[in-house]
Amino acid sequence: MSKQRKKSSGTALTVSLFLFRTALLLFIIAAIIRIGESAYSITYRVVSDAAIAEEPGRDISVTINSSMTDRDIAEILEKKGLIESSSVFRIQLKLFQYDGELQPGSYILNTSMTPSEMMAEMAGEEESEDTDDE
Repeated sequence: MSKQRKKSSGTALTVSLFLFRTALLLFIIAAIIRIGESAYSITYRVVSDAAIAEEPGRDISVTINSSMTDRDIAEILEKKGLIESSSVFRIQLKLFQYDGELQPGSYILNTSMTPSEMMAEMAGEEESEDTDDE
C-alpha cells in the first residue's frame, strides 16, 4: 500500500509541475503578445505623422523661448492638444531630423497640422517653402 501511495504522490507532483509549466508558458506568450502590440502601436504613431484633427482644425498660439528643450516643447504641444504624445513627438523630432532645430518664437499652429508640418514651421522652414510657390 505504501508503494501505491508513493506512486500516487509522484503522479500528483508530475501533474502539478506540468500544470505550473503550462501556466508559466501561457503567461510568457501573453506577455510577448502584449509587448508586441505596444511596440506596434508606438511605431505606427511615430511613422504615421497624423494630425490630431481634420481641416480646418483649430489655431493655437505657442511660444517657444531659447531656454526650452525639445522635451519642454513637446510637453507644451501635448498640453495644448496639438499632438497626441510628447514622447512620440520627441522620437519624431529625431526621425525627421529636427532634433535641436526648433527655433524660439511665437507660432500659430493648427490641430490639422501633422507633427512634421509643425516641426518645419518651428524650425523656420515653412517661410522658405511659401516663397518658392510664388
